[in-house]
Amino acid sequence: MLLLAGATRAATAQPVEPSPPTESPTLATDEPAPVPAESTLAVVPTPAPVPVASASDEPIEATRPRLPLRTRDASMRKIFHGPFQSSRLFAMPIADVVGAYVMSLSGDGSLLQQTGLLTSAGALAIGFGDIAQLEYRHTSAISIASVHAPVPAVGVQIKVPLPDHSWIPAFGIAFRLGVPRDEYFAGTTVTETVTDLYIVGRLRFDSWPWLRLHGGTRISSAKIELSGAQSFDGPARTLALPTAGYEITMNPTAKIVGEIALAPQFRWEPGSNVDPTIDYGLLGRLGLRWAVLPSLIIDGSIGYQLEVAKTSTPADGLDAVVQWDIRLGAEVFVPWGALACRAAGVFCD
Repeated sequence: MLLLAGATRAATAQPVEPSPPTESPTLATDEPAPVPAESTLAVVPTPAPVPVASASDEPIEATRPRLPLRTRDASMRKIFHGPFQSSRLFAMPIADVVGAYVMSLSGDGSLLQQTGLLTSAGALAIGFGDIAQLEYRHTSAISIASVHAPVPAVGVQIKVPLPDHSWIPAFGIAFRLGVPRDEYFAGTTVTETVTDLYIVGRLRFDSWPWLRLHGGTRISSAKIELSGAQSFDGPARTLALPTAGYEITMNPTAKIVGEIALAPQFRWEPGSNVDPTIDYGLLGRLGLRWAVLPSLIIDGSIGYQLEVAKTSTPADGLDAVVQWDIRLGAEVFVPWGALACRAAGVFCD
């Protein structure tokens, strides 16, 4: 009987003891509950690098607002801080415009092409919205004196409104209506006119945010006329002229800019009875673009000129075929919309 009573107590005691261990594991499993909280904390920093990468993708333009600040309480320092975007390389337009409520004044010159004479070129552009600008500028051409003598033109430049993505080109169109330019040789007036249609593209890369490539085609209608001692009025010649360029960002204020393009080449020997002709010439330029201030850009470049057609006097040597040039220029941006808002309360955001 005693043995049966002891066995009965032992049997009843055994199921009681394992019950606390079953409760303690459940408590132990409840303690690791903070682990998901740690995983959520680990996920929180991951979005942080994303804006950093996008900021470096556009080192000069995208790290700032899209347009100059247009509010009545904006200071002059904030107004002229920009951002500002040039719509050209040197002579080649790109698939960008100066922007809404912004005016751009630019020019360059050289003393090397003609000793003692400043050969200059300039441009005036006024932005309308984020996709168009009206402009008056000098387009590239080579005169009959084998000098890079820009021809004046008025026109419009449009950025095709497409989403801007890496490895997908942006496109632009520029039309420049030529204004006649006169030269005088021994009583004969030479009138040169060039009308251009540019179709250009721009390509940028997320993997190489410091590089931008530009390319396109310039369709030119060039015409030359003689009046005075000699007369000539021939038909205009249409030329398809490829053009290309690049921008390499060295730091947020400096870029290396290069371009190369074919250009109309006017040919005529003063005093001869041979009619003038229009051929192809090659123009190249490499230089540095430095933003001294957000609203002031300085350009310094070396130019290269090559006559594609054969020269009529090969004995003249390399100088008859190749010419070098050094040019200095500047571009100033005037945020007239922001200035009008601050002064009169118009054109404000």
